[in-house]
Amino acid sequence: MPLVIRCPHCQRPMQVADNSAGKQFRCPSCHNPFLVGGSQSPSASSAAAAARTAGGAGAAVVTRPVAPSAAPPRSPALSVADGSSKSAPPPSTPSECPACKAPLLPGAIACMDCGYMIQPEATAAEMEGTPNLCPNPACGVANPPHERNCQRCGTVLPYPAGALLHNRYKIERHLATGGFGAVYLASDTKAGNRFVAIKEMICADPQEFAIRLNFFRREAEILRSLESVPIVPRVYDLIEQGQSAHLILEFIRGQDLLKRMENNHNKPFPLEQVIEWGKSICDVLQHMHSQSPPIVHRDLKPDNIMLLDDNCSIKMVDFGTARDLGRTVKEKMAAKTRVYTEGYAPPEQIVGKPEPRSDLFALAGTMYHLATGKAPEGFYTARELEAQLNDPHSPIPPEQRWFFELIKINLSEDVNERYFSAQEIKADLQRRRVTREVCCPNCRQVNKVREPYCCKCAEPLTDPTPPCYHCGKSNRMGSRCCIHCGNRLR
Repeated sequence: MPLVIRCPHCQRPMQVADNSAGKQFRCPSCHNPFLVGGSQSPSASSAAAAARTAGGAGAAVVTRPVAPSAAPPRSPALSVADGSSKSAPPPSTPSECPACKAPLLPGAIACMDCGYMIQPEATAAEMEGTPNLCPNPACGVANPPHERNCQRCGTVLPYPAGALLHNRYKIERHLATGGFGAVYLASDTKAGNRFVAIKEMICADPQEFAIRLNFFRREAEILRSLESVPIVPRVYDLIEQGQSAHLILEFIRGQDLLKRMENNHNKPFPLEQVIEWGKSICDVLQHMHSQSPPIVHRDLKPDNIMLLDDNCSIKMVDFGTARDLGRTVKEKMAAKTRVYTEGYAPPEQIVGKPEPRSDLFALAGTMYHLATGKAPEGFYTARELEAQLNDPHSPIPPEQRWFFELIKINLSEDVNERYFSAQEIKADLQRRRVTREVCCPNCRQVNKVREPYCCKCAEPLTDPTPPCYHCGKSNRMGSRCCIHCGNRLR
């Protein structure tokens, strides 16, 4: 049963649990700390007697003031109207957790619900602000707002609002935490308080930091090369300092397309809007794939496409996974880091062999998701679409068949069955039809689209491929075997 004791400082009565012996409490009236003892002592006889009188039956409880160094400094005296002085009330200890609003026991040093670390000596002003949640998934403790390291596990915490980075960027709020660090909304104090997004990369391990820093540098380079493409955010700066790096980007006001769909009960977007977005994305992919060596995005999906506040325009974000395919044959054939999102990545990317047509697979999956409200399931979605297109009672409207056939082709398991470039996809999106035949420029023979050579005169009909890694000679896109040595091409 609870016991009633008196504070050894102000003699005010209070209730504590019957197992409180040896624990430290803070008086709710005078805010001074004290220890609760477990046995009677001569010096505490009066306090114990008072406790029995006030609380009835129960064991005697001894209370002892803590060392003077643990007590907070007394508040300065306040003058009153009659000229006398009166001690100012000390700062109040919160009765509920500032993070989760759960009730706190007197003298608690941490919330039992969320782990928020209570600092009894903190003033009310110091307790203000949003608690700083530890990004470590194994911890997740809520820390006081101005802590930089988690009080439990030591993980670096996001910057609090109001912090000034590099004497220029004022943190407005923390937006998200990802695998490489955190993303913030900040204002550029030297550019008219222009809003910017800051991607922070922190790593304690020097070797791992060097690897991650290369990804940051590559992302900045890719974004600078895409400055002429309207739907790509601008990059303003890359700042490296010690074991941290900050990428300063254009701040995009809006919400990613996946969240927008989820907030709207997975209702699909109008097909005409999806087609226009698809054409804009094709411009980005064509620009990346035309670089020397080609750059592959590797993570195109609705999550990485932002819908702006006008509910019409989009911006592509997060180019951190993009990389070039290498310049030499050895670099091109070497296995790459396996970066992909299930459902949007083709088989060759899953095994670490991405190429430009891998992004076309992801584009088809993204347009399918936006037009239907259903997440793609890789090439299994292509098989499902093929069955629907061949069904006499197909649920697909006749005027939309061309669109879903284009999706089916580019979700093919075999890379050679897909379109060869984003430029081809954009052309068919503009024409609102699927191109099936092409005319040979030499003999005017009509051939199936994407055949590497004319069936009549053997004139090349498609672009050259990288050299065969066996004999080093070039072929044409769509060829499955090298025409020079017969080696199987990828």
